[in-house]
Amino acid sequence: MTDYPEIAARFANDTAAHEMTVKHDDGLYRHLWFMNPKSSECWFEIITWPGCLAMRGDVGDGYVFSRLDDMFKFFRADRRWGINPHYWSEKLGGGRRSVKAYSEKLLRQLVVERFVEDARYNGGVPVGTGKALRTWVLNEDLSDEFTALKVLEDFAHQGYEFRDDLWEWDFHDYEPDFLWACYAIAWGIARYDRVRNYGLQKLAIPQQAAS
Repeated sequence: MTDYPEIAARFANDTAAHEMTVKHDDGLYRHLWFMNPKSSECWFEIITWPGCLAMRGDVGDGYVFSRLDDMFKFFRADRRWGINPHYWSEKLGGGRRSVKAYSEKLLRQLVVERFVEDARYNGGVPVGTGKALRTWVLNEDLSDEFTALKVLEDFAHQGYEFRDDLWEWDFHDYEPDFLWACYAIAWGIARYDRVRNYGLQKLAIPQQAAS
């Protein structure tokens, strides 16, 4: 499980006034619509059919997950712990890599973590390595993945370098839109369940559909 507090806060702000409309609810066939009635920004919908759940809307390109006949049951399993992008992304047609992208933030984090680990536990580092690292790596523009890798490959200070270990490092993290979608699915299912538990599902059905 992974927490992404910045995305969680963004999602909460984006959907603070969202309301749920149940467009269809027939066993495993569901169509839920979520939107602020005063604005179309950040709307999204969740659609299920046996073995699949699709989420699409104003954020991201849309995602289709496939695992269990009842995909609400699949996502409910992680409710106590929040979202689980690592496991959920495995159930996408394109797999986990389809929703990951190069992250400069993650690269910088890994570089610092590696330096701290070596300094504390792996026999230390040459004097002045921290300053050299700030000057020749962390102060550089690392927004482009190819450029960032070249900077790391070229860095060396009195024998301390990263070149031999770079193949083990993964600088890719989940795309913000995918994480937003994960929060949307978890929140949307929870809202649907609350409505059903209180017997209020008819209030969420459009008047024309209920008549």
